[in-house]
Amino acid sequence: MPAPDPDPTKPDRRNVQGLVAYRYEQPRYAVLLFSIADAGLARGFLRSWLPRVPRGDQDPKSLTGPVLNFAFSWTGLSKLLAADPALDAASGRRELDWAFTDQTPDQAAVSSQLGFIENSAPANWWGKHVAPADIHLAVYMAFDDDDQATRSLAEIRTSAALSGLAECKLPEFGQGALSGYRPEGGFLHFGYRDGVTSPAIDWDDSKQSGTVDFREFLMGYPNDDYPVAPQNPGAWRDFARDGSFACLAWISQDVAAFNRFLDANAPLATRHAAPGFERDWVAAKLLGRWPDGSPLIRHPERPPDRPDFDDAFGYGDDKAGLRCPLSSHIRVVNLRDQELTFVNQRRFPGGPPRFVRRGFSYGPKLTGSVDDGIDRGVIGTFICARVNEQFYSVLRWIQKTDFAEGYFNLPYAGSMQDALFGNRKKPGSSARFPIPFESGEPARADLVDFITYKGVAVLFLPSFTALARLT
Repeated sequence: MPAPDPDPTKPDRRNVQGLVAYRYEQPRYAVLLFSIADAGLARGFLRSWLPRVPRGDQDPKSLTGPVLNFAFSWTGLSKLLAADPALDAASGRRELDWAFTDQTPDQAAVSSQLGFIENSAPANWWGKHVAPADIHLAVYMAFDDDDQATRSLAEIRTSAALSGLAECKLPEFGQGALSGYRPEGGFLHFGYRDGVTSPAIDWDDSKQSGTVDFREFLMGYPNDDYPVAPQNPGAWRDFARDGSFACLAWISQDVAAFNRFLDANAPLATRHAAPGFERDWVAAKLLGRWPDGSPLIRHPERPPDRPDFDDAFGYGDDKAGLRCPLSSHIRVVNLRDQELTFVNQRRFPGGPPRFVRRGFSYGPKLTGSVDDGIDRGVIGTFICARVNEQFYSVLRWIQKTDFAEGYFNLPYAGSMQDALFGNRKKPGSSARFPIPFESGEPARADLVDFITYKGVAVLFLPSFTALARLT
């Protein structure tokens, strides 16, 4: 019997690029950035490599590299759609998210709000080799091994050059492109286990407890709680349906400064952490999880004998941050049941913003507190359906914690920042990091800069239907 037609009110995972639906199992990764000179030739490039793009209903364990995904800037989309009368750029600017079409993260009107100042300023992005406006196409790739990565990158670059695509090269990386690896055991450079939390997407719109509405990640199905653009029925909504925004970020991590901070503040853990866990206790307070991934809210003094990966927890019984500080990273970027301010409750009736996070590490490990002069960090891709309401909102919250009620109660303040990702140069911000206890005065640490943004781009990750139209 033929397969039934998909329900037009729900997403069809076969139409979604695999990057949205699951993590890839491959150990090596790269992102190539291109400018499009000739739209016709660029379409040929996309057609030739489209068979390597996995669909959202595939088993990631069955995939063999190279695995590819395509994402486009607004300029890149406009070039490829210039001959399509139903999808003209003027109407696209009205229908799509303005943070994608016009107020991109390099624009002065928004960059300072998001913490992109001083060393993280757009003027310093992409190693000063690439202008943000020149990024039209990103090719996200996963490889089975180093040899395959070398061969495939050469093949793709040759194909791109023959198709008139100009590569935006980054000599800081040995491969000349954003490239790296899946870290062993999932531990990132700061020593934390990554990938512990990944939203369970409610693909069927079942409203099942513990799942996240698919409209948080996919466009084309707006409702009152998730007013996802395009709001109006028509060609642009049809084109955007089952697509997502992929917010790409090159984030450099100052591991030496982080290790010095832990060493200097380990005495704060005296009488509060289990013996031998003082340094990890400080690290856990910054993130909200122990380095092994176990949540601090359940294990306030020491990590369990076996890592606790159960993600079904909230902060309703820790409103004062006695177990997990309010400005710890996970309470800022995923505040769960923490009470938002009234204004933000109105903005997010479906709950605080969520993302699908994909990423990989780059650079060698560093265990000491002396800077070796080698850049290392993470290339992160944050997938969502509303750039301003999700990606930009959380970036603003990282810089200024005035979005939830608890931050207005001592020892906190709305001027504080995310403990790990805040830019301490942000005017009007406080670098104070309080650690309250049930009795006595709270401990206090003075935060420093642990990360630097070295490039950010907001891209559109089209569905297969849209890719077919683009090609």
